[in-house]
Amino acid sequence: MKIILLLIFVNFQLFSQNNLFRHNQDLYKDFGYSDEEISDFKSQGTLSIFNKEKHHSNLANKLFELNEGKSLILKGRKKKELKILKKKAVEHYRINYIFFDGKEMSYENLDGLRNRILKMNKRYKFEQLAQRYSMDMNRNRGGDSGWFKSNSVPQDFKNAALSSIRAANETFKVDLVDQEWYYLILKSYSPQLIEEILVLETLK
Repeated sequence: MKIILLLIFVNFQLFSQNNLFRHNQDLYKDFGYSDEEISDFKSQGTLSIFNKEKHHSNLANKLFELNEGKSLILKGRKKKELKILKKKAVEHYRINYIFFDGKEMSYENLDGLRNRILKMNKRYKFEQLAQRYSMDMNRNRGGDSGWFKSNSVPQDFKNAALSSIRAANETFKVDLVDQEWYYLILKSYSPQLIEEILVLETLK
């Protein structure tokens, strides 16, 4: 029984984190195509997005060397064509955070804990505090979000956490009351333009 409850808790933690950074599922918005055009591409084959910071395979490197409209042919049991539909530099963000689950703690208790952590942050690195106190599985990475797009998070989180008024290395609170998700955020990285390519894979 204890093992089952632990698995349920771990799955819930993963679900919480995934929801935060996968809020908007309009994956192709940044490439400027209409819904009709995307539907037409999907009727021809499979769409994929490659990100230069995240994808480092030999295949990805070859695709990034191609210009828009050019293709790479893969020979195997089934011959495939990978065509570069669009290349674009897209603004990405990256933060470190500590997540507090309002369903597991009262607001009074979790906010008191946040205040104590803010004081401890003067003596300990934020990443160490995230490993100890964050209530999702990203704590194993010191609360590092990895690079993400602004439209992939809820609007309230975007307005509070990604605001340009926040100073570099500033640590601050963010509350998503409706979801009962509460955060300490460290603005640890400046926004960065990262090249992405939209690729259409078809059988030849």
